[in-house]
Amino acid sequence: MESSGWLCLLVFATLLLKVAADGNCTRNSTLVGLKSDFLMVQHQLRGSLEILDDCKFRVTKFDMLAGSDVYWWGALGEDFENMTTGFPVSSYRLNQTYKNDTLEITLDRNYTWDQFNVLSVWDKPTGSDFGHVLLEYYIPETPVDGPPPQISPAPAPGPSAWAPSAPPTTANEPAPSPSVPVLTGEKQPTMFENCISLTPTYRMRWTLNAAAKTIDIGLEAALSKSQYMGFAWAQPGIKEGFMLGADAVVAGMDEKGLPFAEDYYLGDYVECSWDTSSPAGVCPDSIYAGGVNMGANNTRVVYGQEVDGITLIRYRRAFQGVDATYDVTINSTDSMQVIWAMGMMKPPDLIKHNRTPQYHGPTYGYRMLNVGESVDECVGPMVTNTHQTEVVVADRGTTMVIGSDVAVHYPNPPFPKKVLYINQKESPLLRVERGVPVDFSIQAGHDIAFYITSDPLGGTGATNASGTIYAGGPEAHGVPVLPYPLTWLPDRSTPDLVYYQDYFMQKRGWKVEVVDGGLSDMYNSTTPLADNRVTLFWTVNNNRIYLAVRGEVKSGYLAIAFGSGMVNSFSYVGWIDDQGVGHIEAYWMDGKAAARIHPTGEELSDKKCETKDGIITFEFSRPLQPSCTKGTLCKNVIDPENPLKIVWALGDVWTSDELTDSNMHTEFSSRSTLIEFQRGAAKVEQLQPVLAVHGFMMFIAWGLLLPGGVLGARYLKHLDNNGWFQIHMYSQLSGIAVMLLGLLFAVAELGGFNTRSAHMKVGLASIFLASWQAANGYFRPAKSAPGEAQPRKRVIWQYVHMYSGRTALLLGFVSLVTGISKLAERDGVGTMKPLQWGLFAWFFAVAAVVGYVEFQGLCSKKHQDTVVFDRILGSEEEPQELTPRSRGGAALFFRDKDNQSSPSRGMEIQLEPLR
Repeated sequence: MESSGWLCLLVFATLLLKVAADGNCTRNSTLVGLKSDFLMVQHQLRGSLEILDDCKFRVTKFDMLAGSDVYWWGALGEDFENMTTGFPVSSYRLNQTYKNDTLEITLDRNYTWDQFNVLSVWDKPTGSDFGHVLLEYYIPETPVDGPPPQISPAPAPGPSAWAPSAPPTTANEPAPSPSVPVLTGEKQPTMFENCISLTPTYRMRWTLNAAAKTIDIGLEAALSKSQYMGFAWAQPGIKEGFMLGADAVVAGMDEKGLPFAEDYYLGDYVECSWDTSSPAGVCPDSIYAGGVNMGANNTRVVYGQEVDGITLIRYRRAFQGVDATYDVTINSTDSMQVIWAMGMMKPPDLIKHNRTPQYHGPTYGYRMLNVGESVDECVGPMVTNTHQTEVVVADRGTTMVIGSDVAVHYPNPPFPKKVLYINQKESPLLRVERGVPVDFSIQAGHDIAFYITSDPLGGTGATNASGTIYAGGPEAHGVPVLPYPLTWLPDRSTPDLVYYQDYFMQKRGWKVEVVDGGLSDMYNSTTPLADNRVTLFWTVNNNRIYLAVRGEVKSGYLAIAFGSGMVNSFSYVGWIDDQGVGHIEAYWMDGKAAARIHPTGEELSDKKCETKDGIITFEFSRPLQPSCTKGTLCKNVIDPENPLKIVWALGDVWTSDELTDSNMHTEFSSRSTLIEFQRGAAKVEQLQPVLAVHGFMMFIAWGLLLPGGVLGARYLKHLDNNGWFQIHMYSQLSGIAVMLLGLLFAVAELGGFNTRSAHMKVGLASIFLASWQAANGYFRPAKSAPGEAQPRKRVIWQYVHMYSGRTALLLGFVSLVTGISKLAERDGVGTMKPLQWGLFAWFFAVAAVVGYVEFQGLCSKKHQDTVVFDRILGSEEEPQELTPRSRGGAALFFRDKDNQSSPSRGMEIQLEPLR
């Protein structure tokens, strides 16, 4: 009895202490009663905050993926400096995954609401903001159904997010009592009243605004690039074939990372025909409306983001459709049939200004839905294996270029304005191998010192934080013109996870993943291909070559091709099917369409294809010389002594069955990479400035000077003092000089003559003829005296000079065209096609002017008798007399062959004796 009395006394004392503690929580703060939403930054954090009194707050509908050591964090502002110098305001730790939970938290005794302006969910070891709420509010004078006014400062969007111009519409909230003010904070677009789960990786959320007769819909899914989310309302009353005639929205992120949500009409089970006169298939409403009713899109994008690999698109539409033909009116009080789908999507192009959804395959479904009922089927965050951070692998013999630039998609918010870049990628995950030296070229600026550390935050020089430094330090800084070289050798004692950071400021770098030996140890040579998105490994052994190809970004398939482009090349594709099985196949590609990709049936050995974190790696071996005697496959020869051009492509979906346009690549190399397998040497082909100068000089010679000299000799003979001859002479000599100088540039760049190409053969022939023209102009026979017939040698020379000049011009033009083609083939430059068209336009413009002048001459009776001989022979009469001023330079080279003086050409008369 005595012990039970003591127990009762202890319980009573505890209750008294709790009541006393609760009594100390006054309601004096101006923030008491505030209701606001958490901004999602990462870890799929959602939730709504309500401040209960001066020391307690409640969080409802709380979702969050687990962190390592997470606290409720207070900060004076939401900028980087204030957030990183914040403090934990409660001892309550959030070290688990939360699924639609409700929490009631008490502030520590030494903190009050007026000591901080931002309440954050903060992971302390990594300095990560999972999400936060700004402790500001407004008091609405009257109940409103539209969006609340903006408050300042407004929370910044999370990583890869596109911030809306205004917060979304609030739901049907009861009107506040006139005597009790309602403190309303920021309404976040990631928060909705209702949610249904369509698949484990696809959800549909919504919030009704009955007064405005609108609905906000959020489509949320784990999407890859070039995928779409589709959601549609079926026509009322139908019992089957729900898709036909449905009012659909196609949503996703475009190639620029911006959200879209467009109104489509499902007219048939095929892709859109894009024929405004007779549209068919899955087309935008505007196409069915004749291409002129752009207001047919009755959806408006409110918000879009991509966080932790999950895409969320929030859009708004009215209950009532814009038109009765293509829109379905939403009944907010009754059940309706809805359809959903996910699939691949073609981006807009010059012809089609809208996106083209592809066939969804098995990823679709339908169900009944009453949007007026309260539904919450979405419990917890949507987990995905997709990683947003790019990966850079430090292979043996490669150099990691360390730079700095403005932070855009830094993987660990909050972040400073400028962060570290590796190989032009913003703060990627760096993967290194133990025992493989890593070479860095540090050129991030003298205000950033690079180092490898065990401290996740870095900034040792500014914070004096503890942590092991493995490489670099305060001296490791440089600029592009004078980089700082640094070599680091990870060994067995190096932890699996370390960090590259700036010695003087926190959170400018990211993670370094240290792994045991990999592809670098298995192959003799390695090189990143153009654009650093794919890495190639190889070993040449006797008559076989062993190849490994690794993507550096996530993708559905990975392909390489031997050639300057995918067209007319042999390609190898590695992909993982729906069952997780890896495949490698060889193809011959003779066109860009899917139907022009042909399996070769080439037997590959040592095949292996796998994926890790969305990164595909495949390996195979093949003989250098195919074992065949005829057929296309016999052309697939690898000569390890000579450079071979290799390009790459990445895409979302591949199959061993019949290929379609949905299998087209989403990324591809901008240039080819030249690889000499035997030497282990590689070089990304680039536009050579010397060859560009060569081409420009050849155009000046063959496109301007030489044709100008010929046209001057033909049409300017009416000039006084034989001006046409000097124009002809100086133009031709200048053109030949420029031409020979351009030839020297090309020979110096290429290291000599290579007559195997058609361009070189045609070019040398045109240069020979141009030089021949100068020589036979110098050694031309003298003309006869006025009134006498021209000598036979003179007539023959006129024919030879005329036709060899015309042939030289023709060959020169062909040489210009083949030169542009050769440069495009050598450097993989896609901008050469416009240059070719520009050259053709110049040629046809000159030809049109010449044709017009010739036609006018033929139609002019005045010139018919005086120019017939010139039009047949193209006779070129050199000046009979040069002034002393003109007897020098080129005039002495083309010296006067005739000593007889004669009147001007217009006064020349030839008389024949009477018989």
